[in-house]
Amino acid sequence: MFSNTTAIGADVGRHSLRIAVITYGGEVITATTHSLREKQTADYIVHELVAAIKNIRSEVAGKGINPVCIGISAKGFIDHRNGIILGPDRGIKGWKDVPLARLVNSQTGLPVFVGNDANLMTIAEQRFGAARNYANVVFVALRTGIGGGIIINGRLYRGTNNAGGEIGQMIINYDDGMSDTGIRGSFEHNASALALVRRYLELSGRKGKQAERYLTGKEIFELSYKNDTAARKAVRENAKLVGIGLANLITIFAPEIIVLGGGMSQARDSYLNMIRKSAFSNSLENCRAEVKIERAQLGANAPLLGSAYYGILRLAGKKI
Repeated sequence: MFSNTTAIGADVGRHSLRIAVITYGGEVITATTHSLREKQTADYIVHELVAAIKNIRSEVAGKGINPVCIGISAKGFIDHRNGIILGPDRGIKGWKDVPLARLVNSQTGLPVFVGNDANLMTIAEQRFGAARNYANVVFVALRTGIGGGIIINGRLYRGTNNAGGEIGQMIINYDDGMSDTGIRGSFEHNASALALVRRYLELSGRKGKQAERYLTGKEIFELSYKNDTAARKAVRENAKLVGIGLANLITIFAPEIIVLGGGMSQARDSYLNMIRKSAFSNSLENCRAEVKIERAQLGANAPLLGSAYYGILRLAGKKI
């Protein structure tokens, strides 16, 4: 019914703005990336977003393509019905209670729909990626922080006030330190890429915020492949902790599939296998019986695909 319909998908990241024109069937017709300056305000983000939308519309107009709407992926809590960014500010001055859909609509004339980035990545993986044809899905984004989304019986679970699915904030070790969200022992604080860096520095005797700032999770994985003792131990511990977080999700939701996205999910198969072992050995047998744990397939395109698809569905009056 919508096979040739196109929408603009936009992803507002911390350091860049990505935008694409995508068909309902998931074909990316064109995509661009725009760097964002270090110090940002809400007005600046809206200005850059509108400019990028106008540019990509002009580009595809020459090919006879006219997108019907705009979907926007953003971090934080979102009033998805009204397209309002609720916050927190995520380092963008004034990025709270921003009526983003209305602001972008007023300058482009297109219907605009806004969603949380992890939720839209979840939708994309279920429609186009690793979770295709599954009705009960948990998506976990393993990156600097940990985000995620939950699909139950084919519908995205939002919870009260659109606040559900904050997977990274479940507690897996109450005796551990306090996260920047004020939650003690969270999954994110213990198992994210930042936690991997922090643990590697402890094991290698290089503690300190300065050292944390210049190391990445990817670099620690690379060190582990070169048999660096501290890196190998940090990765093993991290995989165990990720698995414990997934075990909680398995026992609570008994999903058909857990999809792992984010940069950490691109590590070697040995890391994924350690996660599976930990998850399955720490969850109830009946709950884990049919669960698969797989890598995401869409990579950096997931929020773009998810936002465009979401926009078309919302425009058509469909719930998701």
